[in-house]
Amino acid sequence: MAVMFLAYALSMNPDLGIHVTHPYGMEDDIDGWRVTDATNVYSQCTWQLRLEDVEKLSDCIIESWDDWVEGSPALWKEDGWLVEHQPVSVCCRFGQNQAIASSNSQTRCVEGANWQAQRLYAQIHYMSLAIATDIIATKVNRWEDIANEQILLNHKAVYDSPDPLVRQEVDLEELPHQDPETEDENKVYDKGGRRIPRCMGMVAPGMKSCGILVNLETVPELFSSFITDDEDMDMDLDVYEDQDIRTPLVNVYPQAFLRKTGHIQCNTVLPQFSPFLTKIHKSVTRPLRGIDDNLDEEDEELFNHDDGVTHPSAALHEVQEGRITSALSGAYGTGRRAALNHPNIIRECEASLPHQRFDNKIKHDDVPHALRLENVYIIQLDSLLPGHCTGKHIYRDIIIPLARAWSHPDIFDVLRLHLVIFTPEWTPFGITSLLERIWKHQHPWLKHNLKQMPEIIELCSVLERTLAYAHMGNAKVIATSLMRPFWLVQSLLQQGLPTLSTKIQISSSSLTTPITVSPADWPTLGDTRVPAISSKRSQILTYGQNHFEAYKAEFHIMLSINQLAPQLFQPYTSELRHASAIALVALQAYVADVKGLVAAAVNKECANEEGDIGVGNVSNSKTHLTSLHKWLSCSYPLSYQDRAFEHLLRCIIPNHEDHSDGLPNQSEQQLTIRDFSLRIISMMRADNPSVVGAPLIYSAPSTTVFCIAGIYMLKYAPQHSPQAADSFMQDAFCGAANHLHINHVPWHVANVGLVGITLVSLCIRLGPTNSAAEASNKAQATDARAAWAVNSITLRSLPQFISRDSLPEEFSLDNIDVERGETEPLICQIYEWVFAIFNPWKPIHKIALLAGIYISRILPDIFTNGEYSPAVGDGGRAITQALRALPWNPNRSTRRGSRSTNQFIVMVPAYIIAVYEADSPLQKYFADHQGKGFPLRWNSKNSNKGIGSLLMIRLGLANAQKKLNAKYHEINMHLSDLQYGPFKIAVTFFGLNKAIELGRTSQMYTIKPAMQSIATHKHLKEAAKEKEDEEDDDEIEIIEHVKGKRARL
Repeated sequence: MAVMFLAYALSMNPDLGIHVTHPYGMEDDIDGWRVTDATNVYSQCTWQLRLEDVEKLSDCIIESWDDWVEGSPALWKEDGWLVEHQPVSVCCRFGQNQAIASSNSQTRCVEGANWQAQRLYAQIHYMSLAIATDIIATKVNRWEDIANEQILLNHKAVYDSPDPLVRQEVDLEELPHQDPETEDENKVYDKGGRRIPRCMGMVAPGMKSCGILVNLETVPELFSSFITDDEDMDMDLDVYEDQDIRTPLVNVYPQAFLRKTGHIQCNTVLPQFSPFLTKIHKSVTRPLRGIDDNLDEEDEELFNHDDGVTHPSAALHEVQEGRITSALSGAYGTGRRAALNHPNIIRECEASLPHQRFDNKIKHDDVPHALRLENVYIIQLDSLLPGHCTGKHIYRDIIIPLARAWSHPDIFDVLRLHLVIFTPEWTPFGITSLLERIWKHQHPWLKHNLKQMPEIIELCSVLERTLAYAHMGNAKVIATSLMRPFWLVQSLLQQGLPTLSTKIQISSSSLTTPITVSPADWPTLGDTRVPAISSKRSQILTYGQNHFEAYKAEFHIMLSINQLAPQLFQPYTSELRHASAIALVALQAYVADVKGLVAAAVNKECANEEGDIGVGNVSNSKTHLTSLHKWLSCSYPLSYQDRAFEHLLRCIIPNHEDHSDGLPNQSEQQLTIRDFSLRIISMMRADNPSVVGAPLIYSAPSTTVFCIAGIYMLKYAPQHSPQAADSFMQDAFCGAANHLHINHVPWHVANVGLVGITLVSLCIRLGPTNSAAEASNKAQATDARAAWAVNSITLRSLPQFISRDSLPEEFSLDNIDVERGETEPLICQIYEWVFAIFNPWKPIHKIALLAGIYISRILPDIFTNGEYSPAVGDGGRAITQALRALPWNPNRSTRRGSRSTNQFIVMVPAYIIAVYEADSPLQKYFADHQGKGFPLRWNSKNSNKGIGSLLMIRLGLANAQKKLNAKYHEINMHLSDLQYGPFKIAVTFFGLNKAIELGRTSQMYTIKPAMQSIATHKHLKEAAKEKEDEEDDDEIEIIEHVKGKRARL
């Protein structure tokens, strides 16, 4: 009861941002409502009151208490406490916005005495203070002349100009108050150069003051001009070379969707203040050598007074907090914080929406709409003249001159040219009306605690941010990842007014959702369709990080299953594809938590090390922090790619001598990826879930995300048995883990630190790190799921890597020089299709991959300079054998494009698969064109690199499917022969001679001695035959010429 009366009394002061919607609460029973439902008096911990505010509060208590008690509910007065007591206020101190430098001399004496009594200024080195002046604009109905006698009574002499060098004294009787032609006031000035008003504006009763904003296009010019410090001193151009002059930095904040008008903030004061500051400095500073200026200007702000009245800071502005967004998103929370906060926010919005509460604050007639001009100064008190370091002298000699400087014509007349006046009726009606419609439509759902569509929540957040920009003009409120695709970034910053994308549909019907966007059109980030989100800040501040991560994951899951990424899990069945996409979202959240866990531990330990004495500790900390930064920037931090494992070792291993051992396992346990998946599934069961334990993180957001993912995954899982469902979800998590290249998983153990699968305990004592690369290579070589690269191994070790679950790093679409602007889009479709359906366990696919790897090892010898003309009667088998016997040579005309191993590792398999798979886009094209051939662009792109039908014949792959299956089994047998298998595969592809040559020149594999002796015997036999041919007749000489030509080539 007492709080409600105090809120009521404070709300009577329009200078405070307090309002009361229900003076006596929501109902008579106090237990049925909260104070926050009826007033915003609890919206901040403390309210700063000026001396005049306390006086107003005291007057209001005396005048209103009896009437307020009389009108209170009878239930409140039953115990007699309210009737028998009266409030008492005690003023201990008044805060900012205290009026200063009054025009009344007696008031100034009291203010000076207050400054004198406040502090012992001689004991203070410096003080900082802000001095503000308000400019008010009100529509005047008529002007009344001020009597000349009254002016002369207050001013002994009157002048026609503020400039003492050119001004002349004026006889007011001879100078009319207004110019007869322009009806403008004939201005006169006092001895100090200040304007003396000669006319008084008469305002109609109830007339509100107008809003004043600054012309943002022209006002920066004020800060770039130069004003001499002394009115008698000529301008010195060399002053611009003075390094002490601060470069003005003007920040502009457009208001009310008016791109060219708003508020400003600058890191220095207007240069027109320079003469005033110099004059003050000379009058109060001790003339001692080495003493800096006693008065330094810090910055300047020009903003509307009602902004400072309605909120103490930008973060507490009603429309800045995103309360409607918080109300709509609260149903996604499952924790205690959401359960407590969500009902309160709903009640708050039911009472009034944020923009309505703001309107309640400013609708009073006496709420000021002035433009506040505020300068911040620093006074060096130890540089003042002896005897002047007192409150009385500081107030008289510094504060009053600074406060009165704004009214001087040299400043105000220049400033007024850059001011823009508005009537007080403007409002962002379109945005606020749409927010009201969203709230009205979604409110019934909120009453039943039902989840809102994420698209509606995000669009509401976008609108609230847009409204905040209208009030604050600060571009920081713009969430660019979401608002840019919806056209709001460009429209707000360049045009001023908000413009919505055509993808956003606004309905005029009260029965349908007011504003919607199709999930297919929702802006996403990356190939995995991570949704762009605007509500993150609002949700985290209201409900916490875990709540937001759960909401984000569910939104991500919805988008992923509604429209799967084209290349994502393409070989899987439809159900498994959807489940794997869901598992991918959950594992991405888990990887983010792991990164946060490691980063927090390393940063904490580095901070402890830096606190210890010793240069070495600081150096080691920087080394580990650098490694941490590199690890966090890796695309797949739990893999071996991009040296991620090496960076992880360097940032967390306590002793560099232990790097060669890799990351030991605290529990001496090795989990397979299916075991890891099973732990996740057991934890996220709805009935009898297992306790969250290693390697899962109990308190991390990903724990909640896993549970949400499990609900969605079960919709696609087999329903006939729980075992089948678990196996299905295991497959999904395994596929997602392989996609993210998860090879090791850390977790946290109490009193130990970070440990995990192949991870060391993080009792971090940082030291030099040197052998992490060796340990990374060692761990990668023994991990069957680790990524690998063809260029980092020999063909001798290929059998150990080709059987891994992961493909070589070079096998990537990025290694094919295909532009999206291809003249024939079919080329892009062929390559994308190959990568989408590639299955390393399918015979033709495995053969194709091996062929690409082996071809990359003989480059540039992929062409032939030999010649073959089939004789009459040669069959297909004879022709094939003859073509396969041709030598492997570089391109005779050029070697361009024949040395990029990465391209051939990809393009050769892509060509083979596209040709052999019946449902490939290439074969469909072939069928649609009645077998007339492949696309010309496809042929030219591959033939330039020697890839085509001739290459397939020479590799022994131009066979029927049945023969290819036999070749697949043959190659598999060779792969099982670790000693000579790689050599035998080379013989299969290139023939005996080229296989031996490759083994000798590159030492890629071990050559089988028996086969080498066969080749040697064959070579000797051919040499003897050539010698015998040299003794033949002339006809044979022609053949000899042909053979000689072949030999030279």
